[in-house]
Amino acid sequence: MDTTPAPVIWPQAPPNFTDHTYTSSTSTPLSVRVWPASPPPSPGSPAAPFIAWVHGGGYIGGSHFIPFPWLMAGFQRRGYHLVMLNYRLAPQASLDAQLADCVEQIAWCRANLPSILGADKVDVDRYVVGGESAGGTFSTLMGLCLQPPPRAVVDVYGVVDFIGLEQLGMNEPARDEVGEEVDEWKGEFSEDTLRAYLADRDPANVLTDALSWNEMELISDVELSKRWVTDFRYNERIRLQAELHIWRSLRNEPSGLLSCTMHSERFEGDELALRQFVSSMSPHRVLLERRASGAKVEYPPTAFLHGTGDVDVPISQSREMARVLRESGVDVVESYEPEMPHVFDAKYTGPDVEGWDTYIQPILDFVNEHVGHEVREVEA
Repeated sequence: MDTTPAPVIWPQAPPNFTDHTYTSSTSTPLSVRVWPASPPPSPGSPAAPFIAWVHGGGYIGGSHFIPFPWLMAGFQRRGYHLVMLNYRLAPQASLDAQLADCVEQIAWCRANLPSILGADKVDVDRYVVGGESAGGTFSTLMGLCLQPPPRAVVDVYGVVDFIGLEQLGMNEPARDEVGEEVDEWKGEFSEDTLRAYLADRDPANVLTDALSWNEMELISDVELSKRWVTDFRYNERIRLQAELHIWRSLRNEPSGLLSCTMHSERFEGDELALRQFVSSMSPHRVLLERRASGAKVEYPPTAFLHGTGDVDVPISQSREMARVLRESGVDVVESYEPEMPHVFDAKYTGPDVEGWDTYIQPILDFVNEHVGHEVREVEA
């Protein structure tokens, strides 16, 4: 999960946004960053839709301060309001708690965007949810539960079947540990410290924004704060969170994902209950169960973007969910770029980048079709 260092240090946050923070139902402050549509709806024209985007980061890292460039060029500059969400991060928050944050964020946006953007400027019923990596997981899970449902879901290399992840080991027979040698850990914090922090459940320690990977080794916190347009410092808490993310990802231990993200201790050794929970957090499995029960599969039209060379989240994750949706009568578009790794789409800064017409534009056209959005103008 997100085992590859971030390919770029984030550029300057695009201008003309507003930040909004509120106290959630869990008493944790949650935040959104909003970029109004550009161009804005003209007088007498329909109010613009919005797309809510959930960042990735292995459920432990990442932040909501800067969207991937193609979201600005593809959506915001084509008349969508763009909203970046945050959520409580692991290890204090479990996957289901993080999903609850995302659902609450959508409800908050639908209730408050009219006052932020103008009641005649935003149509809160015409909205899209999307996300990359961990955010892709949350966007596809929200497709199962949001009411009214989004007009479309955009899943960018997100895990949709935790049961099927090889590193989780839930589909493999029980076996003795081999005791393979691993490189000595040489981080700032000891492995004992990191292992103990993996089990931290104190809500007072929770973060809602963190580093994506190793930014603290590549750029000063003063410069990063300028680029993110927020006050962000590499204090001990932030460094510990970043190192936990890197350590857990590189060690790739099933217990790390199960404990850190699923809070497996809640199931007190009941493997069946744990498996049922993990399955319930896997939208692909939920859809299979619904179809097997004879229930009609109702799910928003969904776009998948993935690289065939992704070793962190295998492309089979997207392909299998797309297959089930298509066989269930749900409209789907699949955009798979050959040999590309995890987070490959950071290269798409605009329509002039090679591959945009082949891999990005079909997703934009698909979303426009299902949202009923007419693109009037594209800014340079």
